[in-house]
Order: sequence, then C-alpha cells, then structure tokens
Amino acid sequence: MNSSFSVQPFEHESVLSSLLKTALDNLVDGLLIVAASGRVLQANATAARVCGSLTMSEMSLPELSQMPAVLWRLCSPIFKNIAGGLEAHLGGEFDITNVHHQPIRVRIQPLNLKVQEEDCLMLILEDRHQAYRRRAVADGQRYGLTPREVDVWELRLQEQSYETIASTLFITENTVKKHVKSILAKKRQLDRF
Repeated sequence: MNSSFSVQPFEHESVLSSLLKTALDNLVDGLLIVAASGRVLQANATAARVCGSLTMSEMSLPELSQMPAVLWRLCSPIFKNIAGGLEAHLGGEFDITNVHHQPIRVRIQPLNLKVQEEDCLMLILEDRHQAYRRRAVADGQRYGLTPREVDVWELRLQEQSYETIASTLFITENTVKKHVKSILAKKRQLDRF
C-alpha cells in the first residue's frame, strides 16, 4: 500500500462548488466576501443570519444591496486605504452590537483577489453571544457541569455580576455563588490531572 498522500481533483466543477458552499455554510463564524462597490460576493449561512440581526433597526445603504450599513462603515476606510496605495493596512478587528444588543466581533482582512477590477475584503463575523454559549457547553462537557451550572458559567464568561446572573436566571445570588463555587471546584479537580 502506498503511504503517500495525493489529491485527485473533482471531474466536475459543480461538485467542487457545491462542496465549497457546504463547507462555508457549516463554519461557526459568518464569512462575507465584499467588493469595493459594496456588493456582497459571498456569504455563508451564519453571515446571512448575523447580517439580518444587524439590519432590523438600521436600513442598508441602497447602493450596497445586502451589505448592512454598519459593516460598510467599517469597510469603507479600509477600501480607501487600499485604493490610496496603503497596502500595509492589514484590516482590523471591531466590536459592534446587533439590534438585540448582543456583541458581534468583526474581523476584516484585505484579500489578494480582484473581481472585475474591484478590491475585495473578507469579513469574519463572530456572534460573541453564541461563542460564549459554545464555550460554556464545551466546558460543561469537559468538567461534568450540570445544565444549570452551564447557564451560570455562560454568564460568568460574559463577566456578568452575581446580581445580574441571579436576575437573568431567576435564582438568588447565594445560589449563583454556590454554582460558581461548584464549577470552580470541578475545574480545579480536573485541571490538576
């Protein structure tokens, strides 16, 4: 048996295109490819959901089709820097909130790609609320936390106060403190090994 690894290309471009679209749609974070004109060239399912949560209270600029105005305001200066020859500008990372006041982290990176002579940017959209939930659930599995401890831990990861956690989960502050104490004990016990 030959131990070398080789890649066999797909015979049909449609199979590759379909496979790539499936892979992009299954990314946890949103992925947008945007042209300098403001056209959205590619958006995975998560990006479409996040963009929808950004535009409920704020209409997109008409010339930008699907591009939420808040994202365009972040991209526009980067496009201007690229057009002005400031190739050293590497993009940026920004924190914004959606209409539900949930935090969204936006990472913008220029792409070495031109579509119809337009510069392009790649935007990674991370729904921070979902990221905290994923981490809390993962920690819950790792440390053997109860479902309620996972809920408390998610809010602690968001740096919420005991008072806020108690109010959000309809429990007392003393109960929150007991859950946090239990969580930290379970973490210490497992991390010791």
